[in-house]
Amino acid sequence: MDPRLRLLEKIKLELTGHVYIGDQKVEGWKKPISYYMFKCPIHGYVCNHVTGHDEKLLCPICLEDESKKLRSQLTTNL
Repeated sequence: MDPRLRLLEKIKLELTGHVYIGDQKVEGWKKPISYYMFKCPIHGYVCNHVTGHDEKLLCPICLEDESKKLRSQLTTNL
């Protein structure tokens, strides 16, 4: 777990499964994006923003792994 989290944030992370860690301005976006820390069952604690209309928190490492797998399947099927 990130040592920079305060005790209250660590408790909230354990109880709710996620904790807000701050906003970040992204080039091309009108407003800053809120980032959260949460625990991926595979990769442990990770940070990302909510995605999709259902606003899910998805592990960025899992997303990258899945993307690599799909690109590999596409190139082998050509």
